[in-house]
Amino acid sequence: MEQSRRPLYALLLASCSYVIVLDSFAAAVAFPRIEKAFSSTPRSTLAWLSSGYSISLAALLLVAGKLGDRYGRRRVYLWGMAVFAIAACASAAAPNPGFLISARVLQGGAGAMMLSNSIALALAEFPLERRGTAMGWSGVIGSLASLIGPVLAGNIIELGGSWRWVFLVSVPVCVLVLVVGPRLLQEGFDPDAVVERIDLYGVVLGVLWTGGLTFAVIQTGRWGWTDTRTFVVAAASLALAALFVRRCQRVPSPLLRLEIFKQRRFLVANISQIGSQLGIFTFFFSTPLFLANVWGWSAAGLGWALAVPLTISLISLPVGRFSDRHGYRKMLVVGGLIGGLSMAWWLLTVADEPRFWSHLLPGLLLFGLCIGMVGITSAAAALSGLQSEELAMGNSAFQTTRRIVQTLGTALAVAILGDRTSDSLPSFRWVWTVIGVCFVLSALAAVWFPQMRAELIAAEA
Repeated sequence: MEQSRRPLYALLLASCSYVIVLDSFAAAVAFPRIEKAFSSTPRSTLAWLSSGYSISLAALLLVAGKLGDRYGRRRVYLWGMAVFAIAACASAAAPNPGFLISARVLQGGAGAMMLSNSIALALAEFPLERRGTAMGWSGVIGSLASLIGPVLAGNIIELGGSWRWVFLVSVPVCVLVLVVGPRLLQEGFDPDAVVERIDLYGVVLGVLWTGGLTFAVIQTGRWGWTDTRTFVVAAASLALAALFVRRCQRVPSPLLRLEIFKQRRFLVANISQIGSQLGIFTFFFSTPLFLANVWGWSAAGLGWALAVPLTISLISLPVGRFSDRHGYRKMLVVGGLIGGLSMAWWLLTVADEPRFWSHLLPGLLLFGLCIGMVGITSAAAALSGLQSEELAMGNSAFQTTRRIVQTLGTALAVAILGDRTSDSLPSFRWVWTVIGVCFVLSALAAVWFPQMRAELIAAEA
């Protein structure tokens, strides 16, 4: 293989980890049909199809990153692909909600194996000054996966296929990577990780506090925000989170090296993405429910509607190039404000009567512009100052934050909307208000990101 092409091949194959994104958006479109198939199961239970998936992914990202450092990033990445495909087939064959949720949790764990090692496999092939551009290309691939997922899922369902077929759309990609990956991906290790042990106690604490907090938020739809049970579960979860942080501070080989958050770029990018990712995933969980249950749209209509902002988000490539030259702060601030504007438009215009072109579409376009600006930029900003040997740990830490927040986004949507019988325009207006506030807070946090160009970052390194 020509050495000049190795970075391209590595980027393409590593970006196949975006089957995680494809699968998530496909499942979002299928969710209204899954609710109908299991009509006796409460929404707060079925929401664990998304929440359980995200918690498993978030909790195991750091473990999977360590496994990659220790046993080989390519090896762990390919094993993740294999398990992901098997779990997808299990989801399609699920006889009941419990089995389906369990399969999705397994898929989330496999996704952690893929996601935690994919970026490290790709970015290690690129010089520091080209990483923003590489991340931009990666964002394009991710946007394409996001675009294909809902459109394909909606049309599969609309053409008479069961929602079960939706979970199989990622399997061909996994098989392709398993066939060509061993030959085209270069193995990578962290020699310092060979002697380290995985902190299993830390893993348990991470799963318990993220799962508990998500459960508390989801159950507010049934218990209420001021219920004693909500307070007790949330307080216990936060206590476990504190124990997790303390554990990471005291053990020789922590699950998460907290000193990485002392880097201002990494810290601010993570704080900013809390607002943006909370808004993004609350949006993508709630919008199919609004279109299906309030406007009465078909599954294909849901898919094409979600495709609009995802298509616009393809601007992530020029965004990556702009960020390489001018820094990341402008994109994060402006993108967050545009996200707030998109929800303000819907609050002012969208009504019970379906009006796509004049009311819904402008908000979708603005939202797509927002996620194209903040989604990949926040990742590039967080990793911009890290050395090659820090990329796996840094990416795992960043993605852990992202997945935890995404889990809470789903939980927040369920908490606001309540049971499926209460879906109405006023309840969705509350969801849009919360989304808009999240994006504005994200923009305010990004103001503190240092305005540094790529050449200054390289000189500092």
